[in-house]
Amino acid sequence: MLPTWLTEEYIETHLRAYCKDGQLRVLKLWAKPATEKGGNYVGVMTRIYVDYEDGNGTVQNKSFILKQTCSKDATQWAIFQEYDVYNREMDMYEVVMPKMAELLREIGVTEKLTAEAIVVDRERTIMILEDLATLRYVNADRVKQLDMTHTKMTIDMLARFHAAAIVLNQRYPEILAKNYSSHFFSRNKNGYKEIFTGLFRAFTRYVNTTPSLKNRYSAKLEHIASNLMEYAARSVDVGEKDFQTLVHGDCWTTNVMYQYDDEGNPTSILPIDFQFSSLTSPVVDLHYLFSTSLQENVREKEIELVQYHYYALKQYLDKFSYKGVFPSLHEYQLQFERRRFMTVIIANVFQPIMVYEGTEDPEFVNLYQDTPEGIRFQDSMYACEKVQRIVANILPIMDAKGLLDPQ
Repeated sequence: MLPTWLTEEYIETHLRAYCKDGQLRVLKLWAKPATEKGGNYVGVMTRIYVDYEDGNGTVQNKSFILKQTCSKDATQWAIFQEYDVYNREMDMYEVVMPKMAELLREIGVTEKLTAEAIVVDRERTIMILEDLATLRYVNADRVKQLDMTHTKMTIDMLARFHAAAIVLNQRYPEILAKNYSSHFFSRNKNGYKEIFTGLFRAFTRYVNTTPSLKNRYSAKLEHIASNLMEYAARSVDVGEKDFQTLVHGDCWTTNVMYQYDDEGNPTSILPIDFQFSSLTSPVVDLHYLFSTSLQENVREKEIELVQYHYYALKQYLDKFSYKGVFPSLHEYQLQFERRRFMTVIIANVFQPIMVYEGTEDPEFVNLYQDTPEGIRFQDSMYACEKVQRIVANILPIMDAKGLLDPQ
């Protein structure tokens, strides 16, 4: 159902401005939900359909994506307000991404950078975006996850994004001067502390039901639980010697879309959803991507994939004639390794949600609250054989690296 303010007149006014066509006339407007329940917790996505006649008399049939905030009655509304994610994403679509695309065109990179914003309405806190589905962009399968071809294409996209943001921050520092310091693990904010703590309780509960894991890791995980957010915050901290840029912040299969050729090979890629973009080390995006979205055999090539990103980033910056300090590959690998605690949270706590195929209610509060419904949902995440295998494989690695010991 369309909001009462979203009238034919409203759309007509904005389409005239976007299309630079003062004679454009909207003929019909209707809508359908754009995501299933649990598909997007941050806001409400609606696909709106518009039939209009342009100034030349040609009738067009277009669809767009309306992004609204979640309801003020929803538990997560206050959390997302605390992190100011809605203003941040509007800034990203209206200012940052168009400016980055302009910079990339200087070095001959003309591919689309993301969906275009038709409307950014700050009074209503909404955006109307280009519908990428009409351009044959789709998400990869979040359960099957990404093979090597998809992974390298995604890493190259991130390198392009990171390089453009570095140059943007050099030339126009005022653009990224506000609202890009907060992230999931911000020390001065509390919203995500409750969420991650609840998710980690669910993870620990699963470990304690598995004798082979409980005996080795239970006590260590109890210690981590009381220090979880501080340890995670350190993984996002940047020191004087750390390389820094704007990161996507939430780069996983659902927030990346691909075009395919007739043989099913990916040919083009676009990132979407920039609510959690922040200034930190670019390797934060790599940890997030690797921990949520890669097939297990691909993730085994992690060191080589960091190297791939490093050289792609360097290549883009060289095209920009970047004169700033750039780390050696060895130092870059060390910066990646120093942030590995992210995998304790992301791989064990977020990934089970991201590959979930169960039937329990995916309401936001059920992700982390200890209600009967919440516990059923959380326990069902770890009933998945794939998730159990991931946990069994990754805990010994984390333990061997000292990530489960006091930091």
